[in-house]
Amino acid sequence: MATIVESVTLNFTDLTGSKTGCTTLGSNKFWKGWVEDLGGGQANFECRWGPTGEAGSDKGSVRGTSLSAATAQLRKKVQEKEKKGYTRLDTRTDDEEIRKAAAKGINLTTAPTAPVVAAPTKPAFHPEVGRLLGIIYGSTSNVVRAGLSAQAGATESNPIGNLSDRQLDLGGAILDEIGQLLERRLGAESPSNKGTTLPLRADGTPDRDIIELTNRFMSNVPREITRDQRGAANLHKLVVSSYERLEAQRTFLQLLRDAHISKGTFAAAAAATTTSGKEQVWYDGLNCTIDLCEPGSADFRRVVEIFTTAQSKKNANWWRGSQPAVRVARVFKFTRNGTEARFEDYAKTVLNKPGAVGKIMAWHGTRTENLLGIGKAGLLMPENLPRGVQIAGKAFGMGLYHAPAWNATGHKTVCGLPTDGTNGAFKSLNYTSATGAYYGSGNTSRNAFMFLEEVALGLAETRTSACFNQHRPAGFPKNDFIFACGSKNQGGFVHDELVTFSQDAQIFRYLVEIEVV
Repeated sequence: MATIVESVTLNFTDLTGSKTGCTTLGSNKFWKGWVEDLGGGQANFECRWGPTGEAGSDKGSVRGTSLSAATAQLRKKVQEKEKKGYTRLDTRTDDEEIRKAAAKGINLTTAPTAPVVAAPTKPAFHPEVGRLLGIIYGSTSNVVRAGLSAQAGATESNPIGNLSDRQLDLGGAILDEIGQLLERRLGAESPSNKGTTLPLRADGTPDRDIIELTNRFMSNVPREITRDQRGAANLHKLVVSSYERLEAQRTFLQLLRDAHISKGTFAAAAAATTTSGKEQVWYDGLNCTIDLCEPGSADFRRVVEIFTTAQSKKNANWWRGSQPAVRVARVFKFTRNGTEARFEDYAKTVLNKPGAVGKIMAWHGTRTENLLGIGKAGLLMPENLPRGVQIAGKAFGMGLYHAPAWNATGHKTVCGLPTDGTNGAFKSLNYTSATGAYYGSGNTSRNAFMFLEEVALGLAETRTSACFNQHRPAGFPKNDFIFACGSKNQGGFVHDELVTFSQDAQIFRYLVEIEVV
């Protein structure tokens, strides 16, 4: 049986073709080489190369040679490619993968087997929970594999492929460089310049510095760029030349991180021999308690009431005439394990303040592919995010954003300012994957997901206009959250927003599946 003893993956992006002479379509290509030890002194040097995202050619492989000759050939080719500007991807070896999998009870050296921890024939949870878990893991896997080129080794059982933590950090560092360039050329990010792109040169081509930074990023994090996306006419669409485009790349890097922290779960689920075993692996890997709230149950009725009461017509995209265009399809009790005590401890510190707002219910909408990362790690403060990943909200501070459901608690004022008196559910729905969502161009899904949280609020810094990139409320820690008042705003935002500044200030109570009707 052949054993891979050395493997190298290289990637090369040159959008203009100036380094290779491929000026018509530019270059976006890969080269992968490896040595197979066949035993008995025999070995193969194998290589695969071609346009990134395509199968490529094996021309150049040398089979039936000695181990030393195959290894020398590999190293010679790698040296040649690196001199031409190819970037070596930091990857994990097969042996490392086997050792990591074995530690989790999975044998990758033979045919797939079920995890050592036996799953019951029939999981203890409702079939709808199993369906939900399939959506949570499947959506992240699908988006990552569609955006990451096949040359990174991405598969259904291993969506991130063999890219290492270090490789993701390299990509994040380049995105940080791009952010610094944008700030120098466009000024600090703000609502008014988020979509502004760097000016084109006199010949109609993008800034050379942003071309080179985009080349470096896509060389280090292999991306799919189809032939119809390439060429001089499309160059200005590919470069990361605005804060909005930078955010899109950071969003993708976040999905890579999400898939990475669940790598063992993906592998274990792939090794499971039954659907019920796969679903049990998913459930255990997420480390959350999830239960279906049956239609007609007290929990279901409560969530529907919070969702439907005082729905605002300011979000016109969610209305069809006088009727809402969406409905609550399913409700799941959803709590991350180990968060209850931390939430209650935090609540004690802020609710003891004279004039504290108290505990309220609030919404947090997100794209379906983000459910895995949020369910696994929770909502993370910006300073705790891995390098280069997306910061979801900035307009009212660098914290965690929620749309308050004031109708569920009867709050008419907050720290001296009136609430807007309407349900925040539709505001959060605009951040989901639902077709028609305001912040999701190209969405086609009729189903979307929002978290319904319990949030502990003490005292607020109140805002009627943006305080972009503010790291803490004015008067912190006396003021522990920011209340962006929709009824008094001067910045055009719709509805109230809450920004908290601790990962323990909120706890998930429900995950609500919404259907566009």
